[in-house]
Amino acid sequence: MRRGNRQSGITFWGLLVVAALVAFFVLLFFKLLPPYINNAKVKTDLSSMASQPGAATMTRQDIINALYRRFEIDDVSYVHLKTDLHVTRPDPNSPLVVQIAYEVRVPLAYNVTALLDFNDVAQLGAK
Repeated sequence: MRRGNRQSGITFWGLLVVAALVAFFVLLFFKLLPPYINNAKVKTDLSSMASQPGAATMTRQDIINALYRRFEIDDVSYVHLKTDLHVTRPDPNSPLVVQIAYEVRVPLAYNVTALLDFNDVAQLGAK
């Protein structure tokens, strides 16, 4: 009886495709990680500002100044407080609602760009 010598494993072309897919997802991960870390800092700064004493009586300019100081310390980028910050009070008896909505464009390769939308909300003086 004749036994064939069977080879098993991945071919060179198969290995090349797998390596290209892995490289693509590693590139995507490292390109998109900084905006998500930045957004985590924005969320942390927004919630810590909302929980500070006297937050319920702050004006829009006080909120901008407080967030600007926190953003400077945490090195937050991509956020422009003059345009991205929205302060509302749904009704006279409710707490202030502070919303930071911004988008980040991340160039991936050539003319391919990822657009990330972030929307963070906090209530000042909520019980």
